[in-house]
Amino acid sequence: MKKTLQSLNIALTALKSQKSRTFLASLGIVIGIAAVIIMVAIGQGSQQQVMSVIAKMGENLVTINAGEMKRRGGHLRLTGNVTTLNLRDVDHLMQDVRGVALAAPFEIKQLKVKYRQSFIETNVAGSTPDFLAVRNYDIAVGEMFSERDLKFGGRVAVIGQTAIKNMFGEDDPLGRIVRVKGIPFRIVGVFKSKGLDSDGVDQDDILLIPINSMLRRVLNQTHISTIYCKADSRRNIDRVAEQIKLVLRDRHKLSDEAEDDFTIISQVDLEDLKKETSELFTRLIVGVAAISLVVGGIGILAVMLISVKERTREIGVRRAVGATKSDIVRQFLIESILIGLFGGGAGIALGVGITLGAAVWGSWDLLLDFKSVYVSTGVCVVIGMIFGLLPAFKASRLDPMTALTVE
Repeated sequence: MKKTLQSLNIALTALKSQKSRTFLASLGIVIGIAAVIIMVAIGQGSQQQVMSVIAKMGENLVTINAGEMKRRGGHLRLTGNVTTLNLRDVDHLMQDVRGVALAAPFEIKQLKVKYRQSFIETNVAGSTPDFLAVRNYDIAVGEMFSERDLKFGGRVAVIGQTAIKNMFGEDDPLGRIVRVKGIPFRIVGVFKSKGLDSDGVDQDDILLIPINSMLRRVLNQTHISTIYCKADSRRNIDRVAEQIKLVLRDRHKLSDEAEDDFTIISQVDLEDLKKETSELFTRLIVGVAAISLVVGGIGILAVMLISVKERTREIGVRRAVGATKSDIVRQFLIESILIGLFGGGAGIALGVGITLGAAVWGSWDLLLDFKSVYVSTGVCVVIGMIFGLLPAFKASRLDPMTALTVE
């Protein structure tokens, strides 16, 4: 312990005498550690934002899509044209699946909507009044269409904020008549702003009408593409999803060998998918940022090798007065570790400062991960040890007699 403290004191004295060199040696570590902390914060903030968006899409949500959903470019995309889902499936899911609190059919198409003499392209969708509770939509002004409108195919609609801007500008849309494929619909309600979904789709660009009106009057079809179900609790989501699968396979008369003609995606599945994508992105950018740590380590190696060469006489004097090889190794290894810690401390301060500053005053969603700070501290010590070993051993192998004769 005494020798370690003695070596520490010698190392600190040596580093103080070469402040500029110490700073330059640790600069790569400063940049690397700060970059890692900031990149992890960006990744964590992005992940939290995505999880928040998924939560807003609906509580305990289970989505059933007709056909097969495949992952393309990080997003789920429907493949094939399957027409087996229908409104009767919705009724059977409510009756036969224990744990389904609500179920709402959903059909959406991008269509041209006419208002006065203008045509605006927007998402026209059909559903039931339960759509509000299942998908966490709220009415800002007016009201949702009623069960009576649903039953008799009423020509009424509820509109989103983006669609309002595109169609009406600053005008009040309530009571206005818009036409979809020549069919008039009166706007009875306005949705509160919902924002983007987990795939970046604008949920406010929507004109919602009763599902019967959508299928019979607008599209002239009997099938639907999506059913949204709300499980009674989060812990029951997986069980509800499995029960839905069994009921739909039975309803669609699929044999044991046949593939599903639908895809079930629970809120938990979607969270796991997005979390996996976010974590992959975070690991990638942290890997890129970590390259600067290696560069910083090489900087320490270079500076320490130069230091050994310049301090050959000092090493000879220490060996002549009784210092062992292990004492010399310890001295230069401690110097290397101290450079790593100095750079790491400054990097942590810089990274945390930028992260907190951007989170408080900037528009970025950054979330400081203290685990990255702890890991960064350990990394600084490891880098100092690894890149300080070669100079330390080189210094310890110097011949004392030869070292003393060096000018």
